Amino acid sequence: KDDSYKISKPLHISKNTVAKVIQKCKKDGSATISQRSPGHPRKLTSPWERLLMRRVEENRHASSLQLSKEVESQTVTISHDTIRCTLQRNGMHGCRPRKKPLLKPRHKKAHLEFARAHADKDEDYWDSILWSDETKINVFGTDGFKTVWRRKGEEYKEKCMVPTVKHGGGSVLMWGCMSAAGVGELHFIDGIMNSQMYCSILKEKMLLSLRALGRRAFFQHENDPKHTSKATVGFLKKNRVKVIQWLLI
Repeated sequence: KDDSYKISKPLHISKNTVAKVIQKCKKDGSATISQRSPGHPRKLTSPWERLLMRRVEENRHASSLQLSKEVESQTVTISHDTIRCTLQRNGMHGCRPRKKPLLKPRHKKAHLEFARAHADKDEDYWDSILWSDETKINVFGTDGFKTVWRRKGEEYKEKCMVPTVKHGGGSVLMWGCMSAAGVGELHFIDGIMNSQMYCSILKEKMLLSLRALGRRAFFQHENDPKHTSKATVGFLKKNRVKVIQWLLI
């Protein structure tokens, strides 16, 4: 048996590795073998990777196809998977974007003015506000997007599916209010709410919750057309309800 076998057996090292070390030592007197990362070498070199990250910073909504075309050269073709893997390695992950209202310059100006006007308000001021809103609650299911983690072939496994009913299961519209003291009155809305119905809700539900907060209480609602109609403004003025000048949307 040759020297490679005699050395590799007690050290538990492969015979080929020992043979390479011996060969290199005889050639240049060094027993060090350069190591490379396992797997295929990366297709994107560091400069190309930096270019890719710059393009992503410039356009966060660019698809992997768009990005691959931007960083491709005449000699290198980049696949979608390479783009995605490189982005993930740099901490970038594809996600559903959060939604927000489209704000025009006048909206942004109004938001800034509102923030400055209320920045120095004390805790007593915020405790005296009655916040209100309308909402829809589904009787069954949800309008939102749901994610499920599953393995291949588990599409129809019961715990991986979302049950549904005909016609969506229906929903309930409600008006409610709350303050620092707790939740206020609740009203279930039957049909489409107009200005007349809204004034009726304010009379029957809102005034009770507002008066419980004392004389310094303020009422908050949005700039919905029902909230800013002549009938609603007249009702609030008649009942001496102090209303926060709300943000433009």
